[in-house]
Amino acid sequence: IIEKMKKNIFIHKKYLLQLLYSVLLNYSKEPSLIEIDVAPKQKFTIVGDIHGQFYDFLHIFEINGYPSETNPYLFIGDYVDRGPFSVEVMITLLCFKVLYPKHIYLSRGNHESRNLNKVYGFENEVKAKYDAGVYECFLELFRALPLAHVINKKILVLHGGLFSQDG
Repeated sequence: IIEKMKKNIFIHKKYLLQLLYSVLLNYSKEPSLIEIDVAPKQKFTIVGDIHGQFYDFLHIFEINGYPSETNPYLFIGDYVDRGPFSVEVMITLLCFKVLYPKHIYLSRGNHESRNLNKVYGFENEVKAKYDAGVYECFLELFRALPLAHVINKKILVLHGGLFSQDG
């Protein structure tokens, strides 16, 4: 899938919707604070603020390896907007989440929201590459993403800017 997306070839809408639904179903059963246990000396990679930079995102995998049962990742939001390849980033994350549901973790950043998507480009990108219905499904997934993770009951990890006002 990654190699095809590098050539501007996308998965069919039907399969993207299935990916979105599968991941949404998984997160709809989870609390907004997820606890992660990492074994001593186990490699665990935390990544933030990809912002649609697909090739930089892939470079992280070149350095650290792809997510797997022995190479878990936590992505802490801002997957989309600003960069031109937010859809590619999201499709890749969704595929890995389906493949390794207990070894890749996603949390919500402030760019996983309708208001910022409208201003910074994700809405238009999804509508250009798919359609408005797919965009609404992305928003539904974003609403279901957890807000934070706690690693080994000691380390709180969350995105830096969820709310613009208290409450």
